[in-house]
Amino acid sequence: MGVPYTVASKAVEYAKAQGIGQHSRRKKNLFEQNDKVCAVFDRDEHPKFKDAVELCESQGILAGRSAPCFELWLILHDESYDRPDDRHAVQSHFEEMHPEYDADGAKTPDCDELVTRVSQAEERAEAQLERRVEEGDPFGNPSTTVGHLTRSIREADELARRR
Repeated sequence: MGVPYTVASKAVEYAKAQGIGQHSRRKKNLFEQNDKVCAVFDRDEHPKFKDAVELCESQGILAGRSAPCFELWLILHDESYDRPDDRHAVQSHFEEMHPEYDADGAKTPDCDELVTRVSQAEERAEAQLERRVEEGDPFGNPSTTVGHLTRSIREADELARRR
């Protein structure tokens, strides 16, 4: 593809190879009909962030994007966070909230504990996104669409259980 946004371009390549892409003509079996490809990435300092999101969306790839970083999504499980801090400040804040997380090490939060509050994180993230849209910068800091992915996963699970 020749584009410098690796996660997005790899997701598009994978979707096309699997016949999951938006423009795929491959006939899907019953188990594949509702398959989706997701790409999750941070804003950090990447100059092509917006282009990567737009590439994913144009190809039917769900983009779980976070500005400035993924730890924003983790913070939203516990509280609203609406300061336009850089990734280091956001990571430090999450580390203060969850001492088991080491921003300079393995970066492994207690997911079993966090997952119990995914719905609250989704609500906080949605409210945060609405504020960024009102401000005229839907990609602004702080914002995350990871909640769209978690909601999509839950909906797919519910659909599969009904079959």
